[in-house]
Amino acid sequence: MKFGICGYGNLGKAVERLLKKNNEQIIGIFSRRNNLESVYGTKIFDYEKAKDFSNDINVLFMCGGSQEDLLWQTPQMCKHFNVIDTFDTHAKIETHKQNLEKVAKESGHVAIYSCGWDPGIFSLIRGLSKSIFTTTPQTFWGKGVSQGHSEALRNIKGIADAIQFTVPNQKILQQMKSNPTFCPQTTQTHERHCFITLDNTRDLKEIENEIKQTENYFKGQKVFVNVCSQEELNKLKQKMSHRGIIFAGDKDSSLEFSVKMENNPDFTAKIMYAYSNAIPKLSSGAYNVLDIPAKYLEKNNNFDKIL
Repeated sequence: MKFGICGYGNLGKAVERLLKKNNEQIIGIFSRRNNLESVYGTKIFDYEKAKDFSNDINVLFMCGGSQEDLLWQTPQMCKHFNVIDTFDTHAKIETHKQNLEKVAKESGHVAIYSCGWDPGIFSLIRGLSKSIFTTTPQTFWGKGVSQGHSEALRNIKGIADAIQFTVPNQKILQQMKSNPTFCPQTTQTHERHCFITLDNTRDLKEIENEIKQTENYFKGQKVFVNVCSQEELNKLKQKMSHRGIIFAGDKDSSLEFSVKMENNPDFTAKIMYAYSNAIPKLSSGAYNVLDIPAKYLEKNNNFDKIL
């Protein structure tokens, strides 16, 4: 297959690295930013030029952010390409699905949405857990860098750059491990540690208030805002590790599934790449990972051998 990449931030670069490692053909990278260069020499085009390549690209990886980009970019690009995105604003996934379903059916393309590790493969485990147990599975993230929350910070006026660490509440985590039926409140499970640099266009208190009122990201959460220098922030951004755990069970049995990654974008790229193998096997429409049989991901391996 021939691939394209839309968006050239951390995830777009991770997808490019993975495709190059696997000797895949990348037709181009499409971005709204100017003067970008690829260390691999991949051609980079203006976002608006993407549709000119509609006959040359089999799958376009959508690597923009969920808060500002994917809600409109993925449907727009689906008019011209088969697409995969990692849309992760849980409260808006159903709306995103409906928009994509309409465009995909009209254009004859396939759209795979919310295809990362959460939502994504964690959704598979939660669905399986929910089918087995009567209790609701619980998910804990971190400690690690959340790409979506970091982007949400950078979109706030007055913030020049930012990174956000999601930190699980260890006391609640231990309660969950000892009692899988324990059901904590959402506001109890995590802390949001924000590290920001300022451009001095707004008062810090105004910025802090906007952070804490940001729907779907920080509102109702325990949030810590730390102002630092760009040098300090750059050091924090050198390592993009993350992790997550799902617990489910009842008084007789339990299930635990965990993921640990040294680089969040690299791991997410691997999941997107795996699901690109399913696209030729799907009819036009919008799909998430729960809709796609695992055998559709098969490329060179025989899945039957792992039974």
